[in-house]
Amino acid sequence: MTRTLYRIGGLVALSLALTAAGLTSGTSALASVGPTQIGPHQFFAGEVNGRIENATVKVVCPGAANTGRALPGQTIAVTSPLVIARNFGYTGATGRSIAATVGPAASTSQTILFTMYNQPAEFPTNIPVPCSGTGVVIFSPVAGGKGAKAAKVTVTYANVATGG
Repeated sequence: MTRTLYRIGGLVALSLALTAAGLTSGTSALASVGPTQIGPHQFFAGEVNGRIENATVKVVCPGAANTGRALPGQTIAVTSPLVIARNFGYTGATGRSIAATVGPAASTSQTILFTMYNQPAEFPTNIPVPCSGTGVVIFSPVAGGKGAKAAKVTVTYANVATGG
């Protein structure tokens, strides 16, 4: 318990110091380095294209379509941040993996399972996503138990055919 309190206290102090220095821009530059195993009692943040908030997903939409497909080469990941963001998650008492749900509707969404931090996966290109507007990618601890909390990343869908 004491170790956990020291870790949380250290994270809060570091967060305050970095915020004062203007270094919390919403990017993952402040994340831990290298892939590490996801485990219980850990704070985490979701990432879309390297951002933990206000991410952009580039979409190609044919003609006047309302939905299209995400362009290849974009990423989705989970990171264990040094700075606890507003939208952080918590793995809970028993969580050892995190499921990211991508897509505007349950019927067309896709789930990506993460067991390691800082190991990006390709953002799905095989499901329909909006050509414009915003959405949310939800990162949920799997079987997290007591205290588990999902993280969310707001994304803006930008149609590359219209220069969005």
